[in-house]
Amino acid sequence: MALRTLLAGLLVALLATAAPAVSRRWVPVPDKSAVEFSATHPIGDFSGRAEGVTGEFQADPSDLKVGVTGVLRVRVAALRTGEAGRDRDMRKLLEADKHPEIRYTVSAIEGSFNSMTPTADVLLTIKGGMSIRAVERPMTFLGRARLRDDRIWVRGESRLRLTDFGMTPPSRLFFKVGDEVLVRFDVTLEHRE
Repeated sequence: MALRTLLAGLLVALLATAAPAVSRRWVPVPDKSAVEFSATHPIGDFSGRAEGVTGEFQADPSDLKVGVTGVLRVRVAALRTGEAGRDRDMRKLLEADKHPEIRYTVSAIEGSFNSMTPTADVLLTIKGGMSIRAVERPMTFLGRARLRDDRIWVRGESRLRLTDFGMTPPSRLFFKVGDEVLVRFDVTLEHRE
C-alpha cells in the first residue's frame, strides 16, 4: 500500500511539473517601433528619429530566465532630425553609403520579474553590442517591457559616445556637437512562426 501511494505521488508530481519554456521568434511591428536619439549643441540641442526598425528576437515572455537574444536594426537613411542639412551631415558622419545600418545585438537580459504580464512592467537590464560604422562596442540599456494584446512592448535608453565608435563629433555653425548621445527605443514585437 505504501509503495502504491509513493508511486501515485510521484506520478502526480511528474504530471504537475510545468512544461519546459519554449523560446519563440518575435519581430518588430514596423508602424509601432521607433528609435530616437538626442544630442547636445551649444546653439540648441536636437533629436532624431527612425521608424520602421527591423530585427528578430528569440524569447519566451512566460520565462525570461530562458534568455532573450536577437538583433534590432535601424537604417541610417531612415534617421531624420527635421533639418535636411543636418540629416545630410549625419548620414556622412555615419558613412551611410558604406554602412547603411546601425545594429544592436542583444546577448542577455536581466529582469525584475521572471515573466511578463499585461498588468505590470518588467524592469530590464539589456546587455549586448552596438555596431555603428562596423565598430562594435558593448552597450547596456535600462528598459521596461510588458505584454500588450499578445505582443511584447519594450522600451529602453542608454548613452553612447561618438568617439567610442571612431567618430569625431561634427561642427555646426563653428560649434561642436556633444560627444555623448542619448539613444532610446520604443518597440512592439509580434510573434512570427
